[in-house]
Amino acid sequence: MGLTWVRENIGAFGGDPTRVTLMGHDTGAALVNYLLLAPFSKGLFHNVVLLSGSALSPWAAVHDPNDLRVQVAKELDCRYEDDEDIAECLRGVSLEAILGIDPNEIKFMPSIGPSLPVDGSNPDPALDMERLSDAFIKVPLILGVSTAESYLDFNANDIQYGFEEDQRNRVLRTFIRNAYVYHLNEIFSAVRNEYTDWDKPVLHPINIRESTMEALSDGHTVAPLMRIAFYHARRGASTYFFHFNYQTKDSDYPQRLGSVRGEAMPYIFGLPLISGGRFFPQNYSRSDQGVAEAVLTFFTNFAKTGNPNEPHNIESVDYGTVKEKTRYRGLNWEKYETGTQQYLMIALKPKMKNHYRGHKMAVWLNLIPQLHQPGDDVSMRHHQFREKGDTYYAGK
Repeated sequence: MGLTWVRENIGAFGGDPTRVTLMGHDTGAALVNYLLLAPFSKGLFHNVVLLSGSALSPWAAVHDPNDLRVQVAKELDCRYEDDEDIAECLRGVSLEAILGIDPNEIKFMPSIGPSLPVDGSNPDPALDMERLSDAFIKVPLILGVSTAESYLDFNANDIQYGFEEDQRNRVLRTFIRNAYVYHLNEIFSAVRNEYTDWDKPVLHPINIRESTMEALSDGHTVAPLMRIAFYHARRGASTYFFHFNYQTKDSDYPQRLGSVRGEAMPYIFGLPLISGGRFFPQNYSRSDQGVAEAVLTFFTNFAKTGNPNEPHNIESVDYGTVKEKTRYRGLNWEKYETGTQQYLMIALKPKMKNHYRGHKMAVWLNLIPQLHQPGDDVSMRHHQFREKGDTYYAGK
């Protein structure tokens, strides 16, 4: 309904109903991704931007919405049969009572949210998405990630001091237990092996935390987004991928982490170019402003034409960043293709590269899906972790 309203009314605000761009970050990106699959939304938008999230991220959808339905019904005393809709009962419940529900929290997973229509014989939504990908609405698409996508999964003590291998194992074991169903021991071994620096006999706690952060970033955000990019490009639709590899000079985050989840947002909206005011008191450097101007140009071009490189003859405002801006002059943001997998590295010195985190992505996109199979005549006990008890995990 919202998109229909935009199409019918945006002209009154000076907008063009034939050039609507949807952009989402994190959970918002997952929701926008769902619209790419919805036949009823065809024609209501014309360009899409997915930032740090997709419908395939394990945190994007409730995997068993019926469990939530049962919990809500019990807490609100809505008695029902197994196949009965509880909506009528909920309409008679106060808003305060509904907001007071405390859903069971599962680490790295959503408590409340949308759900994908998953085949009951297959708990992996990625395989259903592959089947549904032929229904992707063919519109130009930009996808982007930062370096430390899992930064918010760690507390301040973890960030500052790191942790030992036992804690690394607990974190990875918890993520894998909650995100997968089959062959959990084998998947855990594959991830631990890939993200361990075997050249160093003794690992510093900071290095262990960094590799764990990489594993979670790749597993719950980057690899799912790369899969969406592949599906979309396979349909022949214009697809552009970027890695935001720039850190604000006066940043609140440790420089050694690289760009943090969400750090690209101020640059996409051009905030460094208007800093210093009452609403944006942060002081941005000349380098920050130069990167922001280039990023803003890419995204405004994309919103206008569906191509981040066009138009070329646009009159630009002089923000005093001529030196910094020249680093982007003549740079053409090439399309992401299934073969070359080119992407733009957004940095002070930008560069077109290919196969982002290639070997790591191969683990999540090729090896783990092969391991995540039920197998023939294999009991569920075999698929579960051998380690039992809360001490082996970092949460529910």
